[in-house]
Amino acid sequence: MSYEIYYDRAFIRVGDKYIPMVNHGANNSWEYSDFSGRQVPEKGWHVLNWQRRAQLLFTADEVRKQAALYEEINQRQGMCYKTRHQSFAYGEFGRWIVNGMNNAYTIEEYVSFGNTPFIYDHYGGKCEHYFRTTEEFLALLEALQGKTELAVCFDDNRKVYRPVKPRAKSQPTDDQALAEYFVLKFDLGYFARWRKCGGFMYTFSAAVSSTRKFQKEADAAKYLAKYRERFTRPFTVERIVPAVPQ
Repeated sequence: MSYEIYYDRAFIRVGDKYIPMVNHGANNSWEYSDFSGRQVPEKGWHVLNWQRRAQLLFTADEVRKQAALYEEINQRQGMCYKTRHQSFAYGEFGRWIVNGMNNAYTIEEYVSFGNTPFIYDHYGGKCEHYFRTTEEFLALLEALQGKTELAVCFDDNRKVYRPVKPRAKSQPTDDQALAEYFVLKFDLGYFARWRKCGGFMYTFSAAVSSTRKFQKEADAAKYLAKYRERFTRPFTVERIVPAVPQ
């Protein structure tokens, strides 16, 4: 069975409008890698302009309408996947498209990240019209008026370059610096964490670092209520006041 895999989004912001670009390819289409020479899944950039092939710029409201159209198509045909073996759930594809506006960048920003965008004219001798600024893009749109099927692509058909955002490092809680904290206690010890294979880990001391700690009693009670059905033993919330060093 043939279906489309949507690998990534790269919406471009042009003033108060968007170019809703996605990277996708058919599950049964392959191409040869320029680096390894082996076959890899075929990928390419495409504008979500079904039924509007000559349109590249969409208002936010038009993006939502296109998202609803693609969602309807997916519900009817079930041919839109987010990975090779996992399809979009009901309503998920439309939300995925709409949320692309939240991470849109300008043409200048995409170029600064290392991307090379161009307009591809499918029927005008299959010409590639490169641009590096919003002004150049709008000038190309003016020059290509009347063309019935256009696309916006990046030179790299497999990926888009974005700024690397460093992950915020979580700061470990200094238990001794807290006037008090709260833990989940049962008859054998204290809750630590959930096990991937089922059940939970526990400790014999509330003071050890691996014991799950809460700064507020309400947070501990909320966590206990949320996972009540997963706890196989009765737990209670216990207040801990760390000993003051002498």
